[in-house]
Amino acid sequence: MKFSHLFFVFFLVVSSQLYSQQEASNWYFGVGAGLSFPSSNSDPVSLNNGRLQTLEGSTSISDRNGNLLFYTDGTVVYDKTHNIMQNGNSLKGDISTTQSAIIVPRPANPGRYFIFTVDKPDYYLTPGNPIEGVNFSEVDMSLNNGNGAIINGQKNIHLVTYNPSNSLQNEFKSSEKITAVIAGDCSSYWVVTQFMDKFYSFKVSSSGVDPNPVISDISNNFAPILDEQEINITSRGYLKISPDGRKIAAAYSQTSLGSPRTGGGKNSGEVYLYDFDDETGRVTNEELLLLDTYPYGVEFSPKSTKLYVTTNEYEGGDILQESKIYQFNLESSNIRNSGTVINSSSNVAGALQLAINGKIYRAGYPKDGGGSESHNSLSVISNPEMDPGSVNYRHNSVDISPNDAKLGLPPFVQSLFQDSFDVDNLCSGASTKFTITGENDYDSVLWDFGDGNTSTTENPQHTFAQPGTYSVSLIKTISGIPQDPVCKEVTITELPNISNNFTLTQCDVGDSDPNDGITDFNLQLARQELTSGDPGLQLYFYENENDAQNDTENQNALDNIYRNNSQDQELTVKVIGFNSDCFEIASIKLHTTSSVVLEPEAATGCELMDGEAEFNLPTIEQNIIAELGLNSSVSLSFHESENDAAVGENPLSGTYISGAKTIYIRAENANVCYGFGSIDLEIAAFPRINNIMELQACTSDFPLTLGDDLNITNPENFDFLWSTGENSESIQVNEAGAYSLRITDTDLGCGQSIDFIIEEFPNPEILELEIENHGQNSSVTVLSNNIEGIEFSINDPNGPYQTSPTFRNVSGGPHTFYARSANSCAVAEFAEIIFGFPAFFTPNNDGYNDFWLPYETNNKDFQVEYIYIFDRYGKLLKQLPGNTSGWDGNYNGRPMPSNDYWFKGKLANGQEFSGHFTLKR
Repeated sequence: MKFSHLFFVFFLVVSSQLYSQQEASNWYFGVGAGLSFPSSNSDPVSLNNGRLQTLEGSTSISDRNGNLLFYTDGTVVYDKTHNIMQNGNSLKGDISTTQSAIIVPRPANPGRYFIFTVDKPDYYLTPGNPIEGVNFSEVDMSLNNGNGAIINGQKNIHLVTYNPSNSLQNEFKSSEKITAVIAGDCSSYWVVTQFMDKFYSFKVSSSGVDPNPVISDISNNFAPILDEQEINITSRGYLKISPDGRKIAAAYSQTSLGSPRTGGGKNSGEVYLYDFDDETGRVTNEELLLLDTYPYGVEFSPKSTKLYVTTNEYEGGDILQESKIYQFNLESSNIRNSGTVINSSSNVAGALQLAINGKIYRAGYPKDGGGSESHNSLSVISNPEMDPGSVNYRHNSVDISPNDAKLGLPPFVQSLFQDSFDVDNLCSGASTKFTITGENDYDSVLWDFGDGNTSTTENPQHTFAQPGTYSVSLIKTISGIPQDPVCKEVTITELPNISNNFTLTQCDVGDSDPNDGITDFNLQLARQELTSGDPGLQLYFYENENDAQNDTENQNALDNIYRNNSQDQELTVKVIGFNSDCFEIASIKLHTTSSVVLEPEAATGCELMDGEAEFNLPTIEQNIIAELGLNSSVSLSFHESENDAAVGENPLSGTYISGAKTIYIRAENANVCYGFGSIDLEIAAFPRINNIMELQACTSDFPLTLGDDLNITNPENFDFLWSTGENSESIQVNEAGAYSLRITDTDLGCGQSIDFIIEEFPNPEILELEIENHGQNSSVTVLSNNIEGIEFSINDPNGPYQTSPTFRNVSGGPHTFYARSANSCAVAEFAEIIFGFPAFFTPNNDGYNDFWLPYETNNKDFQVEYIYIFDRYGKLLKQLPGNTSGWDGNYNGRPMPSNDYWFKGKLANGQEFSGHFTLKR
């Protein structure tokens, strides 16, 4: 150990032992339910502090020592203190989505995480609500005093997992499935979801989320189908990638509504296994494993050798009879035939989730006896790598009372559960130690430290030349065969020089004696000074040095809100790299000061809808500083509660939407507590404008003017800013798409944002005609551009129209074909002379029908090579060449009488034709 002493401040740089990664050690699910896994070798302990109320989806994440960071049901994020995370409301998942959310670290950015959410793709219990599809938000754990927050501007960012030009896909957007695994490059992740006949794989790297997915086509199309309750029956069921990143399994719970009379739709589900390429993100080789059932949960064993599936079994009238758990042997030459039932029970089929102890846990509740209302246990597969008879399935054996299990369990990045290695000594300049975990079943190993250095030592030590994040991989050779690499992101931390003699100053408030030197401190307000603003560092506080050193997993630190015992009390602080074992120890002093009371005038916000208004807090801050004559070094923060203001927690930011109310002010001067107060928020009238303007336009309507119908009185009192960068009241646009306008009251600093969604109705186009001649008549198929609802007519733009593009028995001669659609603004037309023969001709030299010949056409295939004309007795009267002007009705200069005549001929395409016509005189 290395110590250095300066005055009364002491420092200690150490590196504690690293235990197995514990990112998946805390689960929150169901109704207030939770489990904590103390280590990779222990059974879970029930948690009673969760705040979720979810039927299905949830997810959570912890740090490498098993300390909870945050959890979510896909709609609300709760931080480690079980309060709603700052900016953690209104995510676009749903508690009734099978997999409503999954959390993925942002590579090479310690303390940053992406929350991917999946909305419920139907209208059950939410009629009229838009379906939001797949979105992601980014969490920064350094924000809000180390409790984390969703970064402003990085919330609910939409990912396209559908064809926007297809109305069905554009409406439903996704299934309820999502999963994740580390990529083959060991420095990024794949987040995979499925919709209809495609898989979408999104790459997550240090640069963020790539919005352009790798798209894989599959053979079957699981298109949305709504039942009588408007539930999308094809969207349910779990999706999981194997821990080794080679396979992906999907449960499609239902694929058909069945018979209206006898049912049967609930037994139409299927389970498929696919190959997954963790290098490219592609999904291939679809293999059917199970059908004629209702599958729900899927999970792989830790070594990816077995697959488990939960199913519901229904009988006549879609009545639930029982559930089953199947095991499939992925090492079998016939995986489908290896399927074996390991348990049947009265529980409904619930989620399956692998834990860090190598066991698989099962959710679900008894179908009878009120189980859906209250059921406080899970089931467990204790030995999932074993054959069916030895898996040791224990039904309803894991107690989670007094809380209740429902259908879901939290998913994680699947590669967390693969046999890996431990790392300790992560300080810059230290010799970092690598230790293989799991079974000792290898002949040799090859380490790649990600900095150009390698090692074949079983448990090597390596010194990295520079701090930073490295992708370390381990390749084991078993029986002479190199295995796929196991990867881990390793961050080597260089700690800053901690400021000496730092004193954290708080206003003496919260009790009846403002001069006793005792108050509540938010210890995390020391972060900026102690970490130099580095978001990759964390602070833990203790009352003495021994406690700090002995708390190797940082689980026994003081609460961040701490009430001191005396004026200038000293505490010990541990500054540690996020997900690192490298830390430095120092001491800080807690000091109180008197508080200034702030009493500003009420602030005004711009009225929106439903009694709420928009309040521009930065503008309000500047107005208060000017009104009260505060020093320019004073900064203000705003809070919804007086307690939050007192300790500087959960500050409101930027634009605040609220009804009329009182909020609380905290003032600091040079990062030292200065005073407190409150301010009333009042609502001022603002032009009534819809937040969303949906416009439909024809192609010919462009350029289109936006904003000219807002009817804002006194527009000179407002600033206008369009997403195009223009600042006029209205603009012209030349194409469909999404545009936004920000209108700001120049006095109040608040305003309203309006989204303009323009849908262009493309005009139908007739590209060409496909003609099949049958002699006198033809079949004509109109080939058009692919737009929805197109229909066709012949020879009359007013119809009648038909949905089929094929017209049969079209006579020869000139015809005009028309195409229109329900939403089109124009009718397309295409004129063509169809090959055929006049039924008669009148050779009387009046200029009309004086010659008989087939109708002329520009289609080269239907150019005439020759025609022979016969009388009724078969006598050849005339041979017409291909470029003839036709027969004039004469034979050897003598007019032929009125009668029927016959012909035969040949076209340029080789087709022979024949028929008859009438000569009239």
